[in-house]
Amino acid sequence: MSEFKVYYEDTDASGRVYHANYLKFFERGRTDLIYQTKYTHEILLDKFNIIFVVKECSIEFKKPAFFEDTIKVISKIDELSRVKIKFNQKIYRGSDLLTEAQILVIPVSGSGKISKFPDELYFFLEAL
Repeated sequence: MSEFKVYYEDTDASGRVYHANYLKFFERGRTDLIYQTKYTHEILLDKFNIIFVVKECSIEFKKPAFFEDTIKVISKIDELSRVKIKFNQKIYRGSDLLTEAQILVIPVSGSGKISKFPDELYFFLEAL
């Protein structure tokens, strides 16, 4: 779980979170989940020549978040294979579900070719 404060820069003129900024919150949540392994994005690139790329994204907006809200991002791996991770992510304010997303991420090499997860990383992710 990740927790964030909604800043003025995250909002539109009405004080609601601008719809595209939910993608940033989801990205931070996925990054925090990866940090639960022992890896960072820098280590993944240096050690395995892997970066993560979003291939597909589906978002359902249920309720808005507002300026100065504290929101929680819950990130779970729904599906894992050697060449993809499908995340289910939800954003809450308290117990209110604000938005939910299914995001497909693939590992690619520094040159942009699809890569397979090395065993070491795959088994770490599988255990989450």
